[in-house]
Amino acid sequence: MAKVALFGLQIAQAFGARVIVTSRSAEKLERTKALGAFGVIDTRTNPDWTAAALDLTDGRGVDHVLELIGGDNISQSAAALTSGGRIAQIGFMKGSEIVLSAVPMMLKRAIIQGISVGHRRSFEDMNRAIDEHGIKPVIDRVYGFEDVRAAFDHLERGPFGKVVVRLANEVGN
Repeated sequence: MAKVALFGLQIAQAFGARVIVTSRSAEKLERTKALGAFGVIDTRTNPDWTAAALDLTDGRGVDHVLELIGGDNISQSAAALTSGGRIAQIGFMKGSEIVLSAVPMMLKRAIIQGISVGHRRSFEDMNRAIDEHGIKPVIDRVYGFEDVRAAFDHLERGPFGKVVVRLANEVGN
């Protein structure tokens, strides 16, 4: 599960959102449920995930989508939106070109916003919110420095959260 998606889940929940998570991994979806996801959609078994998102929202649609895939996936994100919904285009794992019809966006008065590094005040506001809500990163596994190769292999397999390499066994070393 992408670290951005997990952080999005945590920050959205901290502000009272009901979060729906999509993934191609049933195991990772179970773990997001344990973190408090309102709903999960397995896109491996349900590639047309828009219908499932609409079912989870009783046909209303979603207010915000964190779009990490890009490519033609954004068309499903647009179809899943409620009127006035917003897509935050953060990633492009499926390609840097986005493919989508303008009609659903126009009819829903939807907004697509590209997200990159923000300004200092936003960064400070985010850090304050993280502190106030006690948000901690999800750690998948901690490796000792002697196992750094295994840590990189773990990254290649697609961790659920952060993979940490401990440089020393004791504080101060």
